[in-house]
Amino acid sequence: MSKFRTYIGIILAMVLAISPVALYGANAATGGPKDAVITLQSPFLDATNTWDAKVNQQMADGWVAKGWFGSGLVFQSSFAPVGSTINLTYHVTDQAGKALAFTVVNLRINKGYSEAASIVEVDGNKTKGVDRPPFDQANVIHRTDAFGNVTFALKSLDLESSGEVEPASYTTKPTFSEDLLDRLHSQMLPEVNSEPADHSVITEFHYFTPKTPIVVAATKPTITLITPKLDATNSVTNAAKKLKQAYAPVGGDLVVVYKVTGDDGKTGVPNKAVSLKVNGGKSTLQATTDAFGYAAFTVKNADTKPNAAPASATSAMPVASSAFATLVPEISDTPAAATEGVEFHYYRGITTSVAKSGKDFIVSVAIAGAAGKSASVSVTGAKKTTVSISSPMQVVPVKVTAGAKTATVVIDGKTYTSNGVAK
Repeated sequence: MSKFRTYIGIILAMVLAISPVALYGANAATGGPKDAVITLQSPFLDATNTWDAKVNQQMADGWVAKGWFGSGLVFQSSFAPVGSTINLTYHVTDQAGKALAFTVVNLRINKGYSEAASIVEVDGNKTKGVDRPPFDQANVIHRTDAFGNVTFALKSLDLESSGEVEPASYTTKPTFSEDLLDRLHSQMLPEVNSEPADHSVITEFHYFTPKTPIVVAATKPTITLITPKLDATNSVTNAAKKLKQAYAPVGGDLVVVYKVTGDDGKTGVPNKAVSLKVNGGKSTLQATTDAFGYAAFTVKNADTKPNAAPASATSAMPVASSAFATLVPEISDTPAAATEGVEFHYYRGITTSVAKSGKDFIVSVAIAGAAGKSASVSVTGAKKTTVSISSPMQVVPVKVTAGAKTATVVIDGKTYTSNGVAK
């Protein structure tokens, strides 16, 4: 490796991307907030399913020490069958751990200096398998959802005959000929601002040709909710319904990822069809688990009668919700040993994020659930402005100076506020 080795009114559908934008040539600059912390949620990788975990991390630490990357960079290398799909799901926060909602994320695919020779595809954008540093082979941009999550479906397109030799285990370091012509890998880096300003993760997959079909025993599989990560800080538990409930702004897409685990309780089950029943089966979403056993859905909402904005993320759910979606996963041909359902209640409201722009700062005010309406937007220290909202989720940038800021938005006579600090 060289330098960088619903209910009526709710419309739901599975898609693979949130407003994708393909970019080619030079690396895409997103201009997002500095000091974003980006972690990989799926597939979950650790020392049990990556090779040279300690050595690779030491190498990443060395790149940070040289100033090439921001602190906390993670570098991991694993394996996947050639021709398979991997659902890459990332969680993006600020340094305080607050989710960066509706933030632009650029997935740098077969990034410059990766020496990647694989042909992979995301949203129809294919790499050429030729590393020409400093350029990436492809860039695809998505926005995070209300929980700060974003997902990309990475598809391997190489011929089975071009794959590496199947490793003895996922912790076995691959060996190659001197000319490296038998090496086949891809390498991804999600970026919000830039290499030095982000605290990100580089993930590398080596594609192998399986000696025999990969089969994981799953007579009673477990279906576990991976994304979003819901806990006592951002959701409530409904004991009667046996599921977690969370608030989400109306009109926004939500990334929902499940892992299907086999009978051994740890191994992901690949190529398994998963159905996501919506509101008791009034509609159903379909997905297939990837090479690591993860099924990724994007749940789209277009409700016109949202609930009132909650006082907090853990406020009691409305008794008579006007907009909600109950999601329960199932595998049609196999009874699951355990499943985790989730219920989202949609509301109208705003969120904010702050980015540095020269000597000034930009407060991005994300307005949810107000398409077709007029909104009065004001931020501490800035001039009030009136904007026409044309989409279910619209971001209004406001230039400000440093300091504590309160964003205030008035829609149909109702006031919504969100606080932040420009520093």
